[in-house]
Amino acid sequence: MKFDVILACGGRGDRCNLGYNKLAFNIGGISVLEKTLSCFYHEDIEKIIISHNKNDIDWIKSLPLPDNAILCQGGDTRSQSISNALQLVESEYVIIHDGARPFLPRQCLLDGMSDATQYGTSVLYTPSVDSLRVLSGETSQPIDRSSVVRIQTPQIFKTEEIKKAYSLAGENMQFSDDATLYEQYVKKNVHLTKGSESNIKITTQEDCKKAIGNDLLIGNGWDTHRLDFNRDLILGGIKIPHDKGLVAHSDGDVLIHAIMDAILSAMHERDIGVLFPDTDDKYKNISSVKLLQEVLNLVKSKELAVKSVSAVVMAQKPKLSPHIPIIQNNLAKIIGIDDDLVSISATTTEKLGMTGREEGISVSSVAVLYKN
Repeated sequence: MKFDVILACGGRGDRCNLGYNKLAFNIGGISVLEKTLSCFYHEDIEKIIISHNKNDIDWIKSLPLPDNAILCQGGDTRSQSISNALQLVESEYVIIHDGARPFLPRQCLLDGMSDATQYGTSVLYTPSVDSLRVLSGETSQPIDRSSVVRIQTPQIFKTEEIKKAYSLAGENMQFSDDATLYEQYVKKNVHLTKGSESNIKITTQEDCKKAIGNDLLIGNGWDTHRLDFNRDLILGGIKIPHDKGLVAHSDGDVLIHAIMDAILSAMHERDIGVLFPDTDDKYKNISSVKLLQEVLNLVKSKELAVKSVSAVVMAQKPKLSPHIPIIQNNLAKIIGIDDDLVSISATTTEKLGMTGREEGISVSSVAVLYKN
């Protein structure tokens, strides 16, 4: 199944009181919008339609947008902005997401896409963890929180059905979310998919502080290795079937190498070339998992802990998407964090450059650490 994405980015972000659109707010070296875009790098996603405020067109165009990004001017309301963007949707399913939700876990997206193809819709939710009451004048009454959930995005629909709902709504589009409009006009119930507490929407200044974290350290890592025959291809500690493997002094696990450099960068330490030099025979053909464990020991010695890691693997071949869940699970176990805090994606370079010629594989990684 193929999906198009609509990112609702038409607001001004006044409640953040930043003096500029909150989507341009810097989190870890990139803007909120760039981080949100990165959540949707997936082979089944055809287009990412950015429905934007007309005043933001210049700075959005200045961003390194993915090739499948399309700009669409929004309207005076969120619903009007979505309606405008729906005119550009051609795939069978459409994913509607808030541009200000940059921390969508990979697994939540995958679960939502899977549920949408099975049930026709998918709307992310989280259970209510707080006690709830309904106000009535000067009094209030408690509500059973087990029957109440909080709704998030993305919300995924069959394109023809959500287009029908917006068409029937006409000018009457003052709805809090697309699921409500869908149920009102399509007359079908939506399917709820479990979301995540980390999938926050940045709305206020306090949200901005949470997004960057007062005690967070962020680092970047990059590594490239050459491919050759008669070598095992190891990525994230997992052996991948392929006729070539990566050449290095160690086992050549370029993914773990980039992640290690990102972790070391967050701690302001030197890179793995300094810590594990290729002139030292004790590292000859060593498992990169062992090197990662040494880096994690260094993290612990500094009274820090890894919060999350993400990486993009750039390889023309082999096709890595079937292996990503296994790789993520393995890395999560090694690092000691939940699976949904390890985000690995893969992309080709459209047969361009060194990776496109299948001469090597490159990986870019980001790691977030916190004071333990």
